[in-house]
Amino acid sequence: MLKIRKIHLLLVTFCFIFFPYIIYAQPSQVPDANWTTVDHFKYCGSGECETFKNVQLSTNSITVGQDITVVNLDTGDAIETFNVKSIRYGRQVKMCWIGNSDGMVSENYITVKGCTR
Repeated sequence: MLKIRKIHLLLVTFCFIFFPYIIYAQPSQVPDANWTTVDHFKYCGSGECETFKNVQLSTNSITVGQDITVVNLDTGDAIETFNVKSIRYGRQVKMCWIGNSDGMVSENYITVKGCTR
């Protein structure tokens, strides 16, 4: 009986210590964001997806509902302009994922670094 209580106490302690960190690591939806650098832009069109690494954005801060333009620095052409419908913020990695659809997953999204709220 004493062993069962020790195991129970150990499990409860483990849960209180580690579960908050697991929850903290999950990206969360935020209404706005600021960032320092652009990592990449994933664009899906005509059934094919492509990742652009050398891109520039029309702004360094955005709010859900605003438009953003992604420019390919290799060609100088605008790849896409879309209305931002979701922003996911990763607290531990200080990154944001800016998407063109509601919810946590978007087909087209921009990944930015140095993200703050």
